[in-house]
Amino acid sequence: MHQADSLWKAAVNLGFPMAVWRLPHESEIKLMISVQEGIQWKKPDLEQLPASFVIHPFKNQEEDTAMVLEADLILTYSEDAELLSFDSKLGEEHPTIKRLVQESATIADRSQPDNDWEGLGKEAFPNPGAEEHYKGIVTQAIEAIKSGQLDKVVLSRTKNYPYSEKFELFKAFQKLCKAYVSAFVSMVSLPDRGETWLGATPERLVGIDANGFFRTTSLAGTQSARTQTGEIIPAKEVRWGQKEIEEQALVSRYIIECFKKIRLREYLEKGPKTSRAGNLYHLRTDYEVNTREVNFPELGTVMLKLLHPTSAVCGMPKQPALDFINAAENYDRELYSGYLGPVQVDQDSSLFVNLRSMRFKDGIATLFAGAGITEDSDPRKEWEETEMKCDTLLRVLV
Repeated sequence: MHQADSLWKAAVNLGFPMAVWRLPHESEIKLMISVQEGIQWKKPDLEQLPASFVIHPFKNQEEDTAMVLEADLILTYSEDAELLSFDSKLGEEHPTIKRLVQESATIADRSQPDNDWEGLGKEAFPNPGAEEHYKGIVTQAIEAIKSGQLDKVVLSRTKNYPYSEKFELFKAFQKLCKAYVSAFVSMVSLPDRGETWLGATPERLVGIDANGFFRTTSLAGTQSARTQTGEIIPAKEVRWGQKEIEEQALVSRYIIECFKKIRLREYLEKGPKTSRAGNLYHLRTDYEVNTREVNFPELGTVMLKLLHPTSAVCGMPKQPALDFINAAENYDRELYSGYLGPVQVDQDSSLFVNLRSMRFKDGIATLFAGAGITEDSDPRKEWEETEMKCDTLLRVLV
């Protein structure tokens, strides 16, 4: 009873929004289901929200609100799928909870053990002109930077793959958990939108733990973590070019500028250092603040508003970069490069930038990937970087 994959399918059948996730370098998996209010749009006030899962799009046309899934039901599992805890805000005897559990048991009885894995289709849908278009807008961005309109801009693209009804999303989530130990791995079902988002992101946007420590991360610069023969390159052998160093410095500078805006000087900075995320290496700098020592309990919410969208997914200066993205990109990023994560779960809030993500909808899996453009960018290399980032998920799921 209460097997995670069966509960996931039961909640899908009953139309309940939910999220499942595993934090970086942890083994426990948490499954949260919202059975009463469904998806609510609320201000992402980390200190005031109840236990919930928050999802914020890249851009929101309305007042600064996010999708909030309140935790009517939270289950914790070991990495071996053993149920560790079952916490129902409504009580296990509530009719809706009983219906969910009964549906889960029915699905478990019908399921076939050890089904063969059926991944995504091996070939992407053809997208004529995609490479030329992307290289073209990168060239425009380089010209805008050289003329002084921008310092940096992040340009993204999509790639579509077919998937069948036999593709099991929960197994895909489990495979990502095993493959990317250092990432925040999550899957969110949004029945009102008819879609599921799956991802493994290396970038923490805002974290507040039970001891009041605030954390955020500057992550930029990208290169392959593997040789041409597929072997992992040791981190100590990685060398960074001027373009990647400057790109990461811009993201770090953006975070420090946000600290300056609120007159915060007492922060700990660690890095930059080479950090591996799946088949990629990045430059990473971590920032930490003891909110109790600086008497700033609402720092998480304040910084969340200042940081998003960060230089790592948008650019600098922020508004000119946003304007350029809106004019150049020929699609809506939706939840890609927004943020998501648990809030007030076990007295901890952990929100991550929604990178290395894909949307499942109507038989099409859409991958999203972007690259930071600076004056030293090469359009061909930026296209190749987006291909490498797509491969982060494809290596596991195809």
